[in-house]
Amino acid sequence: MQRRGLVEREECETDRHGATFRLTSTGRTTIEQAAPGHVEAVRTLVFDALSSRQVTQLADLTGHLLHHLEAGRPAGPGKGPQQLDSAGQRVV
Repeated sequence: MQRRGLVEREECETDRHGATFRLTSTGRTTIEQAAPGHVEAVRTLVFDALSSRQVTQLADLTGHLLHHLEAGRPAGPGKGPQQLDSAGQRVV
């Protein structure tokens, strides 16, 4: 993506092992052009296969998982809480 000019890479100030990527104007245009086809594919492949009850369950589950991730909960069995910096990046 960087070679295609879609993103720019910057070193992370708070984590010497990390990097930050920023979307370029070319990247934004590419996303905007791809969005309608992406939305249609997701609708066809996911939502058309689910009942309205299942869509509600999917929303509940993904909401729960996002809350879990945002709270910096353990990444897996035996893992301690993750520390996140102000940008939401994991601190090593």
